[in-house]
Amino acid sequence: MATYIIERNEQLDLDIVSLEGSLDAYSLPQLEAALNELRQQNRNRVILNCRNLEYISSTGLGTLIGFARRAHEQNGDVKLSSVSPKILTIIELLGFHKILEIADDVESAVNTFNPS
Repeated sequence: MATYIIERNEQLDLDIVSLEGSLDAYSLPQLEAALNELRQQNRNRVILNCRNLEYISSTGLGTLIGFARRAHEQNGDVKLSSVSPKILTIIELLGFHKILEIADDVESAVNTFNPS
């Protein structure tokens, strides 16, 4: 079983959630718990930093889509940043790039929430 790490940092009204390792059936409950905690705290403006994410299953992407939809219902949004070309290909093949905005890096994602 591969190591999977989630780190969460608050930046004003945004949450930056950094994902590291493989997001698969074994690690998905950890992500679901973190996203549910954010939702319960009405933290609906989230950036998922995927810089160190090596793999994501279709179920993992489905979880992200579900969280993004609930965030949108609460006037929030979910954005991905620093997505590897391999994972970006999967996201695009599944058509999820139409639902999840993808930024080059965390700073760019923050700027889309707070335009200067």
